[in-house]
Amino acid sequence: MRVLTGFSFPLLWLLIFGNGISASLSLPIPGVKFVQFLFPGIIAQYLIFTGMFSAISILQDREFGFLKEILVSPISRTAIALGKILGGATTSSLQVLPILFLGPLVGVNLTVKMILLLIPAIILLAIALSSIGVAITARMKSLDAGQYIFQFLAFPLVMLSGAVFPLHNLPVWLNLLTKINPISYAVDILRKIVFENSNLPPQAIESLSPTINGHVVAIHHELLIVVLFSSVMIFFASRAFHKA
Repeated sequence: MRVLTGFSFPLLWLLIFGNGISASLSLPIPGVKFVQFLFPGIIAQYLIFTGMFSAISILQDREFGFLKEILVSPISRTAIALGKILGGATTSSLQVLPILFLGPLVGVNLTVKMILLLIPAIILLAIALSSIGVAITARMKSLDAGQYIFQFLAFPLVMLSGAVFPLHNLPVWLNLLTKINPISYAVDILRKIVFENSNLPPQAIESLSPTINGHVVAIHHELLIVVLFSSVMIFFASRAFHKA
């Protein structure tokens, strides 16, 4: 039921919002439609919500007393944090995989190579987002407060990641926020994989990618940023359980 209901979210965004915007908005790259630009962004957007909100289960466990039983069990707090992070990342990754098959509907030609490259990138982003959720909820007590905080965090993460609009010609302050948002680089990894393995213009990659000092951030540097960010968030999540 979660997969079926969740699948309707990207379907509406791509087929209605994406195609509607494509009819009235043109990207600065000839041959690239807005809905094609939006496709990897929707994957990232769906992961942001499912990955972060998966940590809500910690608050549910705390409310019903199950978390107390886990905390007094003879296992390390680090193992508890990793279990919650990997569990949430696995769930969100599996839920997002069916969205890949919407690609042909919006003009993105799926290939075996593209899918094989997207899967580890999706898992990496899911781990990063699940780590954020676990690091936040490990010290929280209220289920209602947790839901409000995640809604407050998820929206700016999406809007400042380049998932729904290109990161160019932005005001200075907004441009700075997109650059310090690690999810921006994760979204660009997905977009580079999709664009490089489809029949889209090569210049589309450089034109839509985040830049630092006027230079396009290479994909291996973006991978390093996301891995380092995930490691830091896993550390904080583990420390939060130790203090709990």
